[in-house]
Amino acid sequence: ATPQVTALLAPRCCLMSGIPSLPEAAASQLAAVSGDASSAQELASCKIGGCCGRDTPLLPADVVAARLPFLPDWALSDDGKAISRSFVAKNWGAAMAFINAASEVCEDEGHHPDLHLTNWRDVRVVLSTHAVGGLTLPDLVLAAKLDTVEVEYSPKWLKQRQAQAAAAAGS
Repeated sequence: ATPQVTALLAPRCCLMSGIPSLPEAAASQLAAVSGDASSAQELASCKIGGCCGRDTPLLPADVVAARLPFLPDWALSDDGKAISRSFVAKNWGAAMAFINAASEVCEDEGHHPDLHLTNWRDVRVVLSTHAVGGLTLPDLVLAAKLDTVEVEYSPKWLKQRQAQAAAAAGS
């Protein structure tokens, strides 16, 4: 089935931003594409529709790199085959609330990350399309959708994160 497109895909790069366009094959794998999936809002507005499999195309490195700034809580793995997000929840209940809410989003989209809970409140989410051994558009879409899930963070972790961000901005 052809995806519903809510805006025309630009032929070479996003018209105003210079961000590399999605390969047509990648966009055609989604149930619905919003624009060129070149912002957090456009990524989150896409619909995966459970269509990930061996035919799902890997995203070129430049396409991934151009979209990662829209997913600032996510880090690219050293081998470039996955993205991950880690945080410390306020307590066990807050960690489980995130995991349960994330599970609902993932089931609705038909795409599932690796979810890790350690030390009773340390949460790590890893996204990669296992069937093709790397990153695909559904991984970026799901990351944007998971970023909309409310999290009750550890106050200490938030304070440390803000200090790290301030130090990075000052250097």
